[in-house]
Amino acid sequence: MILRKLKGSEHGLTRPLWERVFDDDTQEFLNYYYTKKTDDNEIYVIEKDGEIHSMLHLNPYVLQIGEKEEGSRYIVAVATDILYRKQGYMRELLRKSIRDMYVKKIPFAFLMPAAEKIYYPHHFRFIYDTEQWEAMAPDGRDVSAKELTSRLTGQKVQLRCAVQADCRRIARFAQKLLKDQYQVYVKRDWIYYETMLIEQFSQRGGILLAEEGGEIRGAVLYDEMDGFSVREPLVTPGYENIFKDGGLILRKKEKKKPIIMARLLHVESLLSCMVCTGETDFQFELVDPVIRENNKIFQIRGNQEHLVARTRPLVKGKHENVQKISVSALTTLLFGYKPIEKVEEEEQETFSAEFKEQIGKLIPLDRVFLNEIV
Repeated sequence: MILRKLKGSEHGLTRPLWERVFDDDTQEFLNYYYTKKTDDNEIYVIEKDGEIHSMLHLNPYVLQIGEKEEGSRYIVAVATDILYRKQGYMRELLRKSIRDMYVKKIPFAFLMPAAEKIYYPHHFRFIYDTEQWEAMAPDGRDVSAKELTSRLTGQKVQLRCAVQADCRRIARFAQKLLKDQYQVYVKRDWIYYETMLIEQFSQRGGILLAEEGGEIRGAVLYDEMDGFSVREPLVTPGYENIFKDGGLILRKKEKKKPIIMARLLHVESLLSCMVCTGETDFQFELVDPVIRENNKIFQIRGNQEHLVARTRPLVKGKHENVQKISVSALTTLLFGYKPIEKVEEEEQETFSAEFKEQIGKLIPLDRVFLNEIV
């Protein structure tokens, strides 16, 4: 068994494995992925007898985290040939890629799990629940992009399918909305939307724009693989009915769906993106079974303007009274996904009253918007 990171020129060698494992994906989508996404991603593989039998892709994204921009990786296409499963291949790929990302000081990696239980033992925890939407005509019947965009001109609101020339305008529109509403999101420049447009085309979809007075007031990703379906729309505040006025009803379902899990990597980098409700000064011992460099004492000092995380090595016999916390529990707390009492229960950890008070002063990164697919 050989575990290695492929050279860029070798990325196409993983396509046969993708086709065997993810056989629902269309050739149009794979042509897109192996043309655009593998240009700058990283692919780790396990080979045996000269053939690739397991793989893991790291797709790079720039995230806005609080007031800072940080590089991150979206873990996708984790796959193993059926005859080589349950041999620890995925575990080895995850451990190697996680340690490599730590060295690059990446704050955290994220993924969309096929099942939570697969990644839970590897210290991934949910950080984001997506809104789910239904799309229909005003009378409740199915719609199509062609029908929606064929309305006569002269209407107050116009719906139309975006083209490449729109990408800079869409990026400006989206960036303002995301900055105003969220703490953690992918930076969406014009290149992001050019790529996203091609991705949507590969899935028989696109980006539907709602315009009024020549200004973009709403944008939603859609596909028509199996009827007309949409992903979370972006709408300018005050224009919540913009799509309805254009002839499309977008109805939010009652329950959100957990879709994105994260794994803390370079913890100091993430903490440096955070601020506090007031002055705080406390310490804890982090426990990380995979990244041994994280197993140290963290000293946190911060206020409403900035936070500084300093570390020092563990000294035997000196830190017995310092609060311990697992990297899994810290993930959930820093992203504010669950209250601390629930974290104690689920992670089977106990936190002191002083620790609860002090870490409670950190403003959690709980306004997250990560709905990318690959």
